Amino acid sequence: MGRSAVSPSAGKRQPSAGSRAARRRIDEEHRRLGELLRALERTTDLTQLAPRLAELRELLVEHFASEEGPQGMHDIVAEGAAHRLPNVQHLFEEHRSILVLLDRLRNEADACFEGPVRRVLAGVGELAGTLRRHETDEEALFSEAFYSDLGGHT
Repeated sequence: MGRSAVSPSAGKRQPSAGSRAARRRIDEEHRRLGELLRALERTTDLTQLAPRLAELRELLVEHFASEEGPQGMHDIVAEGAAHRLPNVQHLFEEHRSILVLLDRLRNEADACFEGPVRRVLAGVGELAGTLRRHETDEEALFSEAFYSDLGGHT
């Protein structure tokens, strides 16, 4: 009449070592992506935006391949929640949409940078050059007037 000890997790499958490692890898990728997304959201400088978008694309391509590959999200979900596999497929399809959106944003940022932003930056460079030359010309005149002409006339 003794009762057998049944653990609370009896009947519940424990994730395999491969699934646990894959989950840790995916979590780390999500952490890195989150950091980059926060930096992107705070970016207002178009010259910083383009490289960060390129970095995001590189990370996303790597991350999506990791999720979709062996020991990725499909395998993890199939092992522990197979009834949710259609949701996984939807997320995989969304990966493509995300990359299309990202590419569109990169193209728009590049177009802005090559158009009005490039003209403004070129104008700033021209202004800075003009002001430096102007300051040099003023300094030369002051130097000549102050040091050369002082006491030189009788």
